[in-house]
Amino acid sequence: MTTLALISDLHSNLEALDVVLRRIEALGVDEIACLGDVVGYGTDPLPVTRLVMQRCRWTIKGNHDWGLFHGLDDFNPLAREALVYNRRLLQPSWLRPRRRAAWEFLRDLPERMQAYGFLFCHGSPRDPVMEYVLKSDGFLEPDKMQQLFGLIDRPCFVGHTHWPGVHRADFRFVQATDEQREFKLDGPCIVNVGSVGQPRDGDPRASFAVVDGDRVEIHRVPYDFRRTQAKILAAGLHPALAERLARGK
Repeated sequence: MTTLALISDLHSNLEALDVVLRRIEALGVDEIACLGDVVGYGTDPLPVTRLVMQRCRWTIKGNHDWGLFHGLDDFNPLAREALVYNRRLLQPSWLRPRRRAAWEFLRDLPERMQAYGFLFCHGSPRDPVMEYVLKSDGFLEPDKMQQLFGLIDRPCFVGHTHWPGVHRADFRFVQATDEQREFKLDGPCIVNVGSVGQPRDGDPRASFAVVDGDRVEIHRVPYDFRRTQAKILAAGLHPALAERLARGK
């Protein structure tokens, strides 16, 4: 049985991605796939994209990847500022033709994937790029969850919210913690693998998942977020994008 590492929401954070890829290699995982948001927020979109191209068997489109090529009205001001910055670093020109492969890779990403008997998307099975499946939806939006679970007959893996955990068929969200980080894949469920580059669950460590048969395990890895913060500040991006990395928020 193939073991599969799932990474998501890298957000141009090279320091976090480097550490995660080293941990995946140490675990002896067979394959790696990416659930989107390769770019955005951080300062290293080109090296991060190139690593994803080299190391991942396949990658799907996140909303920030989509935003590189479309209008940014639906993004908050911090995300919009960072995406404009990322565009400048990625867009090819006659002076920088070597960027073209990464640019076209991000432009042409598929919106969803079915493989290994599972469904994969960035957002949700209803809107694979944009829709959030929030940890509170089970009790605040039961009709939404009913519709989402009506679209799946197997485990579905997502990112987007940066909160690792599992929505069960009763719509309850079980957050992944150090005490509970392994979950059984027993029928339809929605598994969020968390974020490599910008965790938001109060834990600044990079998050990724490993699927092995009928089980998924969430892994957390510390990285040098201070180096990432220094790059963000040196680039002139909003300080909040740096500060949040230390808080995992």
